[in-house]
Amino acid sequence: MVWLRSTKLIWILSITLFFFTTNTWSTNNSAELNAAAEMGNFPLVRQILETADFEQDELNVALFTAVQKGNPEIVRRILDAGADVHYRAPNDYTSLIQAAHDGRHFIVEILLAANADVNAIAAAADNNTALTLAAEKNRREVVAQLLAANADIEATISNGMTALMLAAQEGHHFVIQALTNAQANVNYALENGATALMFAIQHGHYNSVYALIIAKADLNVKAANGMTPLKLAGLYRYSEIIKLLKDAGAK
Repeated sequence: MVWLRSTKLIWILSITLFFFTTNTWSTNNSAELNAAAEMGNFPLVRQILETADFEQDELNVALFTAVQKGNPEIVRRILDAGADVHYRAPNDYTSLIQAAHDGRHFIVEILLAANADVNAIAAAADNNTALTLAAEKNRREVVAQLLAANADIEATISNGMTALMLAAQEGHHFVIQALTNAQANVNYALENGATALMFAIQHGHYNSVYALIIAKADLNVKAANGMTPLKLAGLYRYSEIIKLLKDAGAK
């Protein structure tokens, strides 16, 4: 009886040790892969992937790390190993949203080729999309890539603003040109009546105001409080913008 109990105890300890060792081995390999991606060490990433098996979640985390670090070779290799291009990090960003935010157009190209969802919405981050973030951050190359991939040009974030409005607010006139050339609704208005033109005027962005005028923005639109583009420019005493608006026919 004592012998049977001892044998059973040894068997249980052996099984426990096996699983503990296996889990530790897996955890160590996962940590090494993520560290190699963090360092941008492609040869090491390749070696680790060739000598160990990984769970989907482990590959996903390493992929997002590689995207953040901006190493295209590593991103491509981890995708080839089976990482999910649609994986969402704790910040609710997909890899494409993160790459667009950071302006890594070479990474964006790889992710789009891997069928990343160009219109994924980061609900936990103000409903931003790759395009709204790229427009706000003045990522001109990325904006062009996303538009070519049929990104939703009229997608709105949680406060109702479109990519065009965000670009106008920040004064990114080249992005404004790209968006309006792609037929963004230049006269889309928030519930209070504010338009992209009004945002550009409010922040004194002369070149952005000019770009919106060229795009046929309504120069006499009236907000809910009765404010017009010309009145708004007068309120902030932007003399050059006032002249620009008047020359374009604002009343």
